[in-house]
Amino acid sequence: MQNKKKALEGGNISKNPRDDLTIFDDQEIVLWANAFRDILDIRISLIDSNKELIFTTDNSVDVIGYSLEDFKLLTIFGYIHPDDREKVRLNFNDFNDNNISNPLVYRIFKPNGEMRWIRGIAQKFLNNETKTEIGTTIVEFDVTDQIKPNEFDSEEGIFRTLIELIRTPILFMKNNQIYWTSKNWQKFFGYTHNEVKNNSIEFLFKNQDCFAKFLFDCNKILKIEGELLHQAEFVTKKKVSHLFDVRIYTIDKNNLSKGVLLFFVDVTQENSINQTKDETIDFYENIVENFETIILRIENKKIIWVNKLVQSILQYKTDELIGMNLDILFQTKDALKELINEINKAFLDNRNFVSEITCIRKDRMPLSFLARATNVSYEEKLCYILVLDPVSDLRQLINELRDEKSELEFYSDLLFHDVKNLCQDALSQIDLSLLRMETNPSESESRQRKSMIEILRIAELITNVDKFFKIKRKGYEIQSYDIRKSLERAIEKIQTKFDHKKVTISHNLKSGRFFTLGNELLDDAFFNIFDNAVMYDRNPEVIIDFQISTSDNIDGYWKIEFLDNGPGIGNEMKKFLFDRFARSKGTIHGSGFGLTLVKAIIESFNGHISVKDKDEKNRSKGSIFIIEIPKAVS
Repeated sequence: MQNKKKALEGGNISKNPRDDLTIFDDQEIVLWANAFRDILDIRISLIDSNKELIFTTDNSVDVIGYSLEDFKLLTIFGYIHPDDREKVRLNFNDFNDNNISNPLVYRIFKPNGEMRWIRGIAQKFLNNETKTEIGTTIVEFDVTDQIKPNEFDSEEGIFRTLIELIRTPILFMKNNQIYWTSKNWQKFFGYTHNEVKNNSIEFLFKNQDCFAKFLFDCNKILKIEGELLHQAEFVTKKKVSHLFDVRIYTIDKNNLSKGVLLFFVDVTQENSINQTKDETIDFYENIVENFETIILRIENKKIIWVNKLVQSILQYKTDELIGMNLDILFQTKDALKELINEINKAFLDNRNFVSEITCIRKDRMPLSFLARATNVSYEEKLCYILVLDPVSDLRQLINELRDEKSELEFYSDLLFHDVKNLCQDALSQIDLSLLRMETNPSESESRQRKSMIEILRIAELITNVDKFFKIKRKGYEIQSYDIRKSLERAIEKIQTKFDHKKVTISHNLKSGRFFTLGNELLDDAFFNIFDNAVMYDRNPEVIIDFQISTSDNIDGYWKIEFLDNGPGIGNEMKKFLFDRFARSKGTIHGSGFGLTLVKAIIESFNGHISVKDKDEKNRSKGSIFIIEIPKAVS
């Protein structure tokens, strides 16, 4: 058992794995998995026969956003999108004759609300003697940016398939002979696998001295550490020499003949990051001035230089941006912070940053760009070139068609599920009322009232959906709108609806004028937030407090906070609270559409809505809904 535990020390996992987990008998798979974890960002976790998470590799936070400690508060699949959770559970309990599940693509939510696509596959392990199930290993790989859902071949082995997804050339040798090569290795070096199989790797080295140094490092370091970073020149079939950083892992450091895994990282063309300031300015300002993309030079988050295209696309004059912080182009400071973190991560890996992002035009209109960042650091400052390429017309058309399809599915679900169910509830109450009309008139009257409530809910839902449809079709004009009067109308409406409950709403609107760029839909947004707070508050008296202040997150915006005393909202629920038809587990009130409408309304004003716990240490003390919307002149 000691050898089994040592095999897992690199994973920083649970310190006391259960003694009955004989899955560790296959040390080769475990050690490969630990090596791949660092190179491929694969999350590997183990679930016992009671469906409890025993351990997960220490990169779990990077891959899915949650650590082993976090799972004390989550269910085993609590990080998975609610719509995908059941199919994941079923798939990872359905194994073929080799005890391996089908690969599956599903969505997860990270704690920051980011949704990612994950490809997962599971393997069931049995007790060697009793053949009873003792656990399941799940391998998860973030494929949001790498592959399409249909590019996965389920017939290949679990680890080999994952290796083929990356671009790094990989070679595996046993007894100092080439045993297996990845497709990318064959493509890069120009050999077929049959040409090199069972050969020594000596022919790959530039000369005998390079090969001798490789063998020396392997015998000296690999046998002690179990892994090695080695730099050497290798020659392709076409006799082209490349300088590589080779990451080397061994299956058994006491016996290298059992297998050594090599990852080849080409560093031949690595650009120096020590360009001078003058060279950088001359190159970018003289050559890219007329590119059909926005070019910005950023130094310590400040815009130092921009090309002329910024005026026609983002509506800023060049002198309006130069010297400004980069956050002027983003909706929130958090959005910029996330971008900077991703750029820094790319630069630390010696690669350029590429991703699709959203920037805000001068009139606060969001625009989509394909962003590229190239490091041109000098004088130990974070300096880089940011290229913003407007999303092409074709991509915009594809996105629009995708949105149209999603919207049609949404209205179909609404018609055949929510409206149908509400109608059925109303009809059931009417049927029961007719049956009790003679024998129990009072119950019959009560049933009639309930049927009226259901019909009113149908009417309210249809009205809200009609507003949602018009918002999507830009059917409402934006103008200066009074926030105070809008809140007053929403309060009056909520107190009328819940006249049977004691509802107290307080605020800080003692004086001052509060106007935004909006319309009458703001009344509906406020009403739905109040409605949500009252509906789920089980206290004898419902107390809601709202406060208005200047946003410290977005310049020129109001921040409106709604504080309630409800039961709180779970961290998982927060991720998709504003999605269509989101409901708390076990609740039957509401169509689940109110907060979806709120989000659509606020975003149509170029605003933002979020939710957080009123007390970070005790979620049950209530929630704070935060709306940030533009200021306007009265």
